[in-house]
Amino acid sequence: MDQLFRQDLILGILPGKENALGSTAIRERVARQGLNVDLRTIQRDLSDLKEKYPHVHSRKDGRSTLWWAEKSLSRLSMLPTDAMNLTMIMDHATRFGMAAQVERLAPLRDYAVSLLKGNRPSQDVSNKITSNTRFITLQPSVVKQEVLDVIQQALLDGMSIEALYQKRGADEPKLLQLKPLGLSYQDSNIYLSCVFKGLPQGSIAALPLHRFRTARTMFEDIAAPEDYDINSVPAMRSLMGLRTDHPVQIRLRVSHTLSERLQENPLTEDQTLEPETTDWWLMSGSIHLSQGLDLWLLSQGEHLEVLEPTALRAQIAASAKRMAALYAGE
Repeated sequence: MDQLFRQDLILGILPGKENALGSTAIRERVARQGLNVDLRTIQRDLSDLKEKYPHVHSRKDGRSTLWWAEKSLSRLSMLPTDAMNLTMIMDHATRFGMAAQVERLAPLRDYAVSLLKGNRPSQDVSNKITSNTRFITLQPSVVKQEVLDVIQQALLDGMSIEALYQKRGADEPKLLQLKPLGLSYQDSNIYLSCVFKGLPQGSIAALPLHRFRTARTMFEDIAAPEDYDINSVPAMRSLMGLRTDHPVQIRLRVSHTLSERLQENPLTEDQTLEPETTDWWLMSGSIHLSQGLDLWLLSQGEHLEVLEPTALRAQIAASAKRMAALYAGE
């Protein structure tokens, strides 16, 4: 306990890089706090702290060693459980298209990992947490960091930008003048919610950032929609392929296996499940029709039948028939 208290005290004493201190000066400051220990103990504590915490640094200055800490991190107070949550969130973000952003936060992530190691020296738990999905995710597209930097700053400053954007299948990029409204990290890509010159009035576009070749701010301002909300129906219509303004009622016939999954992870907030036979259950709930819903319904294969709405049933049935036709020759 004495060592933990002493090292915590030293962490608070360590100055920033511009005011780095030698171990003797640190020992004197510790003594002024009522802890009288020898210099070698302080030196051992400093070495331990540098090994545990990535924000603790040292450099040689002649025959002396000067010590300091990155104060932006040393002021943090993070429980080991919070450190575990942060590393999981960052690992998850890396898998879904945000590797570059996570890398720029490396000192914060390293600090969180150090807490997982440092608080339990005999039991390193940093290799006991991860982030995965049972679904196959495609590799993230490459986004130019300079483009993302310009767009993020434009979002913060409320500025408009001029960009070279190359649509899928186009031979050459096209010059766009647009107003960034928000960013959505989804499906291993980053999408920019925006309006641009030439877009129909009242529409909101969603453009994948990996198709931007260049971007720079411009003085001319492009009007943004009033009360814009990235979670609104107009924004989600372009970002997520939303097809309805309001949730609609759906009815599904699901296998017993899928019903067990839905009992643990409901498809909708108002979901109801009722047994129909020994092997089949009826599921009801309200949800927006969207591309994401289509993909989920098709991914369940023979474990699911769409009953209502009839238009959705016909759409999924047509997709299933086209899929079956591909295998008909076997």
